[in-house]
Amino acid sequence: MISQLLALSMLLLPAPIDQRVGIEPVSIHQQHWLEQRDTPTHPDLLRPASPSAAPRGALSAPCGTVFGYLPYWESSANIRYDLITHLACFSVEVNADGSLGNDHGWPWTGVINEAHANGVKVILVATLFNGSAIDTLISSPTNRANFFANIKAKMLEGNADGLNIDFESGTTWQDEINDFMAELTAYLHAEIPGSEVTIAGPAVNWSNRWDLGGLAASCDGIFIMGYAFAGSWSSNTGANAPLTGGFINITDTVLDEYADALALYPEKLILGVPYYGHEWITSSSVAGASISSFVGSTRFRDDQVTVQNFGRLWHTTSQTPWYRWQDGSSWRQIWYDDAESLGLKFDLAINQGLQGVGMWALNYDGARPELWNEIEARFACPPTCCDMNCDGNVDVANDLPLFVDAIMNPTGYTGPGGCSIESADTNGDAIYDGRDVLGFVGSLVE
Repeated sequence: MISQLLALSMLLLPAPIDQRVGIEPVSIHQQHWLEQRDTPTHPDLLRPASPSAAPRGALSAPCGTVFGYLPYWESSANIRYDLITHLACFSVEVNADGSLGNDHGWPWTGVINEAHANGVKVILVATLFNGSAIDTLISSPTNRANFFANIKAKMLEGNADGLNIDFESGTTWQDEINDFMAELTAYLHAEIPGSEVTIAGPAVNWSNRWDLGGLAASCDGIFIMGYAFAGSWSSNTGANAPLTGGFINITDTVLDEYADALALYPEKLILGVPYYGHEWITSSSVAGASISSFVGSTRFRDDQVTVQNFGRLWHTTSQTPWYRWQDGSSWRQIWYDDAESLGLKFDLAINQGLQGVGMWALNYDGARPELWNEIEARFACPPTCCDMNCDGNVDVANDLPLFVDAIMNPTGYTGPGGCSIESADTNGDAIYDGRDVLGFVGSLVE
């Protein structure tokens, strides 16, 4: 009977994350970086400045942080700047002595200018994926000072608005990371006023090595890497980012792993979600099947097409999609996330009062609209009453002529910078007429 229950559990639950018991796999950021080591920086990122980039109106900025990593091997062509707040440029590589290595063409001047023209903050990502090198860097005051000075200069070179630390691998440096982040944050706040300092944090507190509440206190924010619950190390197929079910899931990550940070600093937590999936060769067609071999990571831009050929399946336990097909005598399974499953994770972030959400990685969705539409549905801000020119203020000189134009000619009205006519609908009846005038006058009085 017990063996039957165990077998049933393998079908219902995502594959256990082996790293919870001390076997920490290579992170997906590091894995994708390793796969792309010899890939040159995408030409889109190296384009010259584009002075014609049109700034978005203030009303179109998301309500809440949307923090997107843009790896150097991906194009920036499909980014919806109106639906992100932070563009994390991945990355400049860090050495153990505090010097900097490959910066992958930074500064990405055209991308930086376009982001800034649209009110998006540009964050430089600093990466180090070697545990002993991280130990050497953060345990030495001299190496720390070298890194602080070098990364400040690199930020200023590209007019970056902040820094994201992505240090992964190893098991001992976590004891010192909070002091390192506190010192780095204080330094950059003093040297570059207004800059933001964040860190990529684990989904699971491996062997309780992290003080995640203290980490939140030490810097401006933590990007929770809410994925890699299954991968190349897995024995059985399962969700990459299960919302529920299994040994541990994204809900557990937010409520339990980050409990101290959530209680004291929810406004510092950003829930990262995956725009990628995993493909395995398996022994059978069932969810949770035994894995014969790991094929590799997939991208949403491809999965959303391929799934149409084989039929989308929904895994109720983890609340994620997957699909399968027979390949000779074996099966292939791909587990990924789509708009429905990501929307549920967005709701978790919203309901827990987090700063916002983010993704690994931008352009893994290509030119497809589904994930942008989901962000817009969850995070788009409604128009602000009467701010007709989207400058954040309501005044007679600038807004009254536009308001009158909207009321007199609603069907032909085109606001500056794409600002919505809905700002003139002061009583919310979707009719633009004299009844809205009282609302406009009231906004001036306020």
